[in-house]
Amino acid sequence: MLYSEDLIEEVRIRNDIVGVVSGYVHLERQGRRMVGLCPFHGEKTPSFSVDAAKQVFYCFGCQKGGNVFHFVMGIENLEFPEALRQLADRANITLPEPEDNGERELSRQKKEISALNREAARFFYASLAGPGGLAAQQYLSRRGLQEKTLRAFGLGYAPDSWDALCRHLQAKGASAALLDAAGLASSGPHGPIDRFRNRVMFPIFDIRGNIVGFGGRVMDASNPKYMNSPDTPLYNKSRELYAMNFARLSHSKRIVVVEGYMDVISLHQAGIDTAVASLGTAFTQQQAWILKKYAEEVVIAYDADSAGQNATLRCMDILEASGCSVRILQIPDGKDPDEYIRNHGDERFRNLLDHALSLLEFRLLVQKRAHPGQEVEDRVHLLNKMADVLASHGNAIEREMTMSNISGEYKVSMDALKTEVDKRLRKNGRDAPPARLSTNSLRMRPVSEGPARNRYDEAELILLCLLGNENRLFEEISLRLPLERYRGTVSRVVAEKLYERLQVRREASIAELVNDLPPDAASAVIHMAETRGTVDNADKAIQDLLRRLERIALEDEKQWILDNIRSESDGNRRRELGVDLNRVIARMSALQSANDG
Repeated sequence: MLYSEDLIEEVRIRNDIVGVVSGYVHLERQGRRMVGLCPFHGEKTPSFSVDAAKQVFYCFGCQKGGNVFHFVMGIENLEFPEALRQLADRANITLPEPEDNGERELSRQKKEISALNREAARFFYASLAGPGGLAAQQYLSRRGLQEKTLRAFGLGYAPDSWDALCRHLQAKGASAALLDAAGLASSGPHGPIDRFRNRVMFPIFDIRGNIVGFGGRVMDASNPKYMNSPDTPLYNKSRELYAMNFARLSHSKRIVVVEGYMDVISLHQAGIDTAVASLGTAFTQQQAWILKKYAEEVVIAYDADSAGQNATLRCMDILEASGCSVRILQIPDGKDPDEYIRNHGDERFRNLLDHALSLLEFRLLVQKRAHPGQEVEDRVHLLNKMADVLASHGNAIEREMTMSNISGEYKVSMDALKTEVDKRLRKNGRDAPPARLSTNSLRMRPVSEGPARNRYDEAELILLCLLGNENRLFEEISLRLPLERYRGTVSRVVAEKLYERLQVRREASIAELVNDLPPDAASAVIHMAETRGTVDNADKAIQDLLRRLERIALEDEKQWILDNIRSESDGNRRRELGVDLNRVIARMSALQSANDG
């Protein structure tokens, strides 16, 4: 659902950034700014500042910055619509409901189920603490869980009764239809009956901390060991990860994926607060996308039994295809993470994490386990399987280093191993030589990249920040530097947004502008606004910047011409390039004279 710019701006204006940030960071006044320790990176000396006048924040240490939306998105790990809703609630602004009747009904039902789940969680929690929950208390104690852990995860107990929860919720006004829709009950001969009975209960939270479903575990050897909520209008198990609401808030960007609730909870209790688990289903693409967003590295720590290892193979393929950096944890003696931590402690488990295998190492290990024979024929078969794995691996450096290790371990020459791998690479078409550059492609004007791109971005972003403060100069700047002439990758995105606003509304502020920008671009704008965007004479500064940008473009063009003159064998073409070079040098001299004057 899209909200109007006016409504978004109203939410921003009615959420003073100092008040919002103060809920997370202790701020002290320093001149016109408020300063404190940055919540986005560890530091001992404050480098994080909030500007009440501009309604923006900026950290001089990690260079994160933006308006109140970007702060909430960063601190809570939320997407923009979620941050908008949170800030709208804070300001008592009611966001419009969807216009479609079906969507409106679905939205109403989700709210009712969410409220019902909260009440059910309270009931389970109270049942665990009551006299009927003694067996569940003893079970959780045997599993080594502390009281504060039970509270943090909201663990509870479903009484050994056909309808204890249903009667409680119906007394609160819930209908039988709503109980069924929420997945808390099923139909019985005399009315709804509880879905969960005589089980330890695990509330399932979505990424924002709302209870969307439940998992229940038996306390003996009966089956099924686990029972989970079915899919409901509020809950889809393929799109949720257990404890992701906690893991996303961690300063660590290494997320550990385990199999079950108890594994997750044990790891969190041990201080490994990035453990998550899929929910009673095979790992899904949607779950991979969530991890890609929040993790720089994903460690798969499934059980060491055959089922766990098969699940590892499926999971790592999905994560790798999603672009995640993946490693595989091997737990000795077939233990699961919960059991290993209880027996050996969290430090030894952390050591295992630090030495988790790369995908290539794990795939080779799978082949070693599948082909353990020591006869010559067995070893040849194994080495051929390893060559298959190596040829399918994309990182040539890791492939080369691994081949060297295999050569030493199996006493086979590096040349022989490389020959087999290269043979497979040719068959897969992965060793095709790079295409030669044509003369025409050499003559294309260069797109600004690398250091040149950074030079353009810096000057163009400073110019745009000044324009954000001096809207009156828009006509002159847009005439001399139209959108199509912006060459910085970040500044082009910012320019499109700022020019559009100024063309339509004739006014725009930096804080308003960054509403529409992705976090990286917003941080870049705030960085320039805070460090380079305040000058005594804006008109002169803008003229200087326009000349500077022209000079950078001329320097790039001069270098491009010189490179082509050196490589050009056609005499006529060399003379044409020489004329272009003289023109560029003359213009650069004129710019230098203007600067000197």
